[in-house]
Amino acid sequence: MGTVIMFLVVVCAPGLKSVLNSIAFRIRAAGKAELERARREAGGARRATRRGRHG
Repeated sequence: MGTVIMFLVVVCAPGLKSVLNSIAFRIRAAGKAELERARREAGGARRATRRGRHG
């Protein structure tokens, strides 16, 4: 029984890591969007350059 569980953990680990990274990326993107929205509502100046995914 223990060997089967270990096998399943080893087989599923790469896919699980990919899913977790995807979720983390979405959370970070949502946080950045919220900050940008708040900055616009506060009347903050718009940046002259667009940094895209790098910042």
